[in-house]
Amino acid sequence: MNNLETAELAFNEFQKALNHNLISLDRCEVHKDLFMHFDQPQGQTRYTYALMGTGTLIKASCVVMPGDEYKGKICFDVGVTTFKNFRNQGHATAVLTKAIDELKNGLNRNGIKEFYIELKVDKDNQASHILCRKFADETVETEAGTNYLKLVTD
Repeated sequence: MNNLETAELAFNEFQKALNHNLISLDRCEVHKDLFMHFDQPQGQTRYTYALMGTGTLIKASCVVMPGDEYKGKICFDVGVTTFKNFRNQGHATAVLTKAIDELKNGLNRNGIKEFYIELKVDKDNQASHILCRKFADETVETEAGTNYLKLVTD
């Protein structure tokens, strides 16, 4: 399963869980139109940020999980997914921008002033390449695609 398929599967399962009241969302601190769900599947910390439509419909989500350190700094693996009806409307850019702000806010409280985010994009996912180029400070080419990295600072 490639990154796109994994992201869409996770998005759909998250939407189902929300629809069936199996999970709840908390309003974020910095951006009041953004919601967050924290969980720890298999002991792995995960933050899921969501821009909501009507009711429990998610327009776009951003999943953030701790990854391997990069250049001696904390690095988070980040995935962004937009519900098909809301694509090409700027929601992916909005949810990623706002999720970075919320993550930065939370980490600052714990004395962490710099960290990296990494977005892994399959070769043929042109929409994600366009999104990630807006954010990336550097790229790493892999057999599967491109890893986009951004240093986030206070």
